[in-house]
Amino acid sequence: MTRTAEVTDRSLLAIAGAASIAAGMVHAAAAGSHTGDDTLVKLFAATAAIQVLWGVVALVRPNRPVAFAGFALNTVFVLAWVLSRTTGLPIIDALREVEAVGTQDVLAAAFGAIAAASAILGVSQPVRRTTMGGGWVIGSVVVMSIVAVPAMAAEHSHSGTHAHTGDEPVAHGEPGHVDDGHAHAAGEGESAAAGASDATGSGEHQHALPAHLDHEPTSEQMQEAAALIADTKAATAQYTDVAAAQQAGFRSIGDGFTGVEHWVNPQFMADSAILDPEQPESIVYKVNPDRTKELITVMYILPRGWTMEDVPDIAGNLTVWHDHDNLCFDPETSRLSGVFVDGKCRPGGVHVQTAPMLHVWVTPNPCGPFAGTDSQQMTGSCIADSGL
Repeated sequence: MTRTAEVTDRSLLAIAGAASIAAGMVHAAAAGSHTGDDTLVKLFAATAAIQVLWGVVALVRPNRPVAFAGFALNTVFVLAWVLSRTTGLPIIDALREVEAVGTQDVLAAAFGAIAAASAILGVSQPVRRTTMGGGWVIGSVVVMSIVAVPAMAAEHSHSGTHAHTGDEPVAHGEPGHVDDGHAHAAGEGESAAAGASDATGSGEHQHALPAHLDHEPTSEQMQEAAALIADTKAATAQYTDVAAAQQAGFRSIGDGFTGVEHWVNPQFMADSAILDPEQPESIVYKVNPDRTKELITVMYILPRGWTMEDVPDIAGNLTVWHDHDNLCFDPETSRLSGVFVDGKCRPGGVHVQTAPMLHVWVTPNPCGPFAGTDSQQMTGSCIADSGL
């Protein structure tokens, strides 16, 4: 009987170990896809290391303490995933909001659940109900290994705003700094969103220069542009303090993991003010490795329903406006929840055509104060020696 029990434990723990290793492999891939958010990278990397390590131990030392440890660890990981997809995890800033469910995270959770269930069954069920042949165990391990590989390559969803696919804009010449716009959504509750890249790489921005802006700025316009920049810097200097921005009504859309964090003010977006430095619709922070935030640019957004033909002529082709036609929003949270691809919001949300918007940098930018930092999408001008 003792020999049979040992075989039973080995069989179930072999399955549990393989499932845990598979889950760890998927979490390792997730860590790589979150570069830009140091907290999430460390979290996923630690989870991956723990799951792989326990899986190896379960394969070489299949005993009751190891089984209980595996059950506890993988249960915690699975519960954390369930909470992140239902209520959010307030103890982790990047996971405060409910996450979208994606293929990669579902498979990681499934592997974790298999590991936990197999581990506890190995020490709790009668021997006659748990004895399995070696071929069945080997087959299970092979199947999980085969599934784990495509799971590692699957697209990962993160709060809708994790829609970036490698062609994000770059600010200050540093990788990962995104400044790609906001949407002027309808109503008091639908306020804004960060820009995102469509998986197809097309249709993201409307940047054709309207005819009335297709000219060099006049001397008078250059003076007006310089005044707008100076007034913007002066009026928004108070927001270098994030607490002051919060008190003024700005709120983050939760995209700090990208390297920058977009904040919007629903009240300013709902009013009729245009290019008012005292009431900017959006501000953008660079997120430093130590999680401190540095105000880098302001985003002026025109009222909902305005088009590129309605944009004011501030300084001709120097002030290039842009909008987005492929963004989808969660009307409950006002967060970007997907991109519009093939007539459908993926992974979810409601499709909204944004109003035109204009970058005004309050910190130096190699392309000038009205730069669009996405060189591929050209969401603004890039004139290094504009004289401003």
